Amino acid sequence: MDQHMILLILVFAAWVFVGIAGYYYVQYRKQQVEINEYLSDEQITQLDAQTNHNKWDWLVGWFDHFAPVGEKIQLFSNPIELEDYLIKANYPYGLTLKQLQGAKIVGAMAGAIIGFFYFLLGLPLAPMLLVFGPILGYMAPIFHIRSLAKKRQEEIQYELPDFLDMMSITLQAGMGMDTALEYYVQTTKGPLSEEIKRMLQEIHFGVQREAAYRGLLQRTESPELEALIQSLIQAHRLGTPISQTFAQQSEEMRRMRAEKAKEAAGKAEPKISIIGGLIIAPSIMLIILGSFALKFFYNEGGGF
Repeated sequence: MDQHMILLILVFAAWVFVGIAGYYYVQYRKQQVEINEYLSDEQITQLDAQTNHNKWDWLVGWFDHFAPVGEKIQLFSNPIELEDYLIKANYPYGLTLKQLQGAKIVGAMAGAIIGFFYFLLGLPLAPMLLVFGPILGYMAPIFHIRSLAKKRQEEIQYELPDFLDMMSITLQAGMGMDTALEYYVQTTKGPLSEEIKRMLQEIHFGVQREAAYRGLLQRTESPELEALIQSLIQAHRLGTPISQTFAQQSEEMRRMRAEKAKEAAGKAEPKISIIGGLIIAPSIMLIILGSFALKFFYNEGGGF
């Protein structure tokens, strides 16, 4: 092999290595942009959380101080259930499980102090508030977090049909799954959009797609969303198209929501009848009897 051939091979190999280096540099820059976008979103989220946190630093400090006591008292506060409430409520106010354990003790102390002053003022039902005030204060943080979790899950359930419609349209238009999900996140605001965004971030940073899907299920409690995620997992394994699945589930979900509305209306009718029988009807009778009494006492032949 002459020198010219060796030189050509070396030049060709050099260009191959340059091409490989260029490819990996492009991939590096792409991942760097994704990381910067992720960090910017996280910084904005942390800044908002820090701003809200600073308003209640003094209260959070008390939560942290009494957290060890709260962890020892597990009355009506199973740590697994509390953690589940926090996850489904998306950790409101930046609270951790440990801080929530301290919040119930602080609430019990606040209830006791309020009940004591209520008793000193001699207001009605003061002894009952003195006894039950600490219990109500103890349970208040738990009930509040649970109500926030329930409200967030109801909002996710309400947004789900619109999400399915948009996904069906974008997939039928030729978008890929991840592109369609990113488009939904960019054009929609709400709890479901936040959960989808978190799932996409996990996928982009190396979490297996099936694991990211199951993580989304752990943060929600919608049976319809669970069925959809199971369909996505199955489609990912088999490589089957799922645009028709989104359309069918959207239609089915709207039908179920209409049936639930009818069911709620049916349950409300007896309550309205009870209110009418116990409050409205007696009030009307009192008005009629009162008018007869006034007419009797204040007419020309009456006693007044």
